[in-house]
Amino acid sequence: MKFCRHFHRSSPSAWIVPALLLPAVLFFAAPPAEPALRFFERVLLLEEKGETSAGVSIGDLNGDGHPDIVLAKGRHWPLYNRILLNDGKGNFTAKNLGEAPDRTYSAALADLDRDGDLDLVVSNDSPDRKLIYTNDGKGRFKLAGTFGDPKWPTRYVTLADLNGDRYPDIVAANRGMPSFVCFNDGGFPSCRWLPTESATIILAADFDGDGAIDLFVPHRDGGRGLILLNDGKGNFPQVTSFGLPRSWVCAAAAGDLNGEGRPDLVVGDERQGTFVYFNFGRRKFAEPMPLAGKDRVPYAVAIADLNRDGQPDVVVGYLEKSGSVFF
Repeated sequence: MKFCRHFHRSSPSAWIVPALLLPAVLFFAAPPAEPALRFFERVLLLEEKGETSAGVSIGDLNGDGHPDIVLAKGRHWPLYNRILLNDGKGNFTAKNLGEAPDRTYSAALADLDRDGDLDLVVSNDSPDRKLIYTNDGKGRFKLAGTFGDPKWPTRYVTLADLNGDRYPDIVAANRGMPSFVCFNDGGFPSCRWLPTESATIILAADFDGDGAIDLFVPHRDGGRGLILLNDGKGNFPQVTSFGLPRSWVCAAAAGDLNGEGRPDLVVGDERQGTFVYFNFGRRKFAEPMPLAGKDRVPYAVAIADLNRDGQPDVVVGYLEKSGSVFF
């Protein structure tokens, strides 16, 4: 089973994480006095049987202060997405999202209507509609609309305010065709194509430090990655090539790895391995620094401080091999 995902922070209380085979929660012990390595040995299964889950979103859905879970399920085969509410003790009550199964690749969380709770944007593969659910504040979701074209082979959605109006917009990563931006105007009535070719992940961050959110679009199928520079109004007049001349990237994450205040990139290439690109500023990145070789196929990447030493660590999930944590 193949999953191309990354951990991506779309709002202060919402995270996107990968689900590999049978979704589960991994635990680590309370931190000691001094920072130390962490060992992830305890596992809590979230489902009784393994199904095709493509992604997981985590956020407080019902306002009780506990992180809840959304399982994005289906990929090419219709399944019900699942909402799992946390009782604060690591126990989860599950229910289906929506009234019908669909071919979901990702379910991203953000406060789309700015009413103080987390809503859901669901990316589905063709021929399914791309769906928007609003939250009543208690973790109950209502289908509120659609975005884009059901024919899009959408693999991932990224939520970010691209035009400075403080409402999250939708970036739809499409495989084998251009990706699109759908602007939030109290709904998502129209979408604008991006000058891309094939993507299964798009990262949103201010890569050049001008205050506007830019887009990193790695190529999924043997082309060159791109960085789309935002003019602050949601237009991307400048497009620069990025990374290796040919790439097959299905996992990536952005974060400040060296404490210089700029988002660096960790990129997982299915055929060439996992690399770190340090951001030099002034729209320049360093040459790729190998993190893991091509003998391990990366399908999920995350950046987080796992041992609470104040330094960001890197997590890489591999296809059919144990994942790695780089402290």
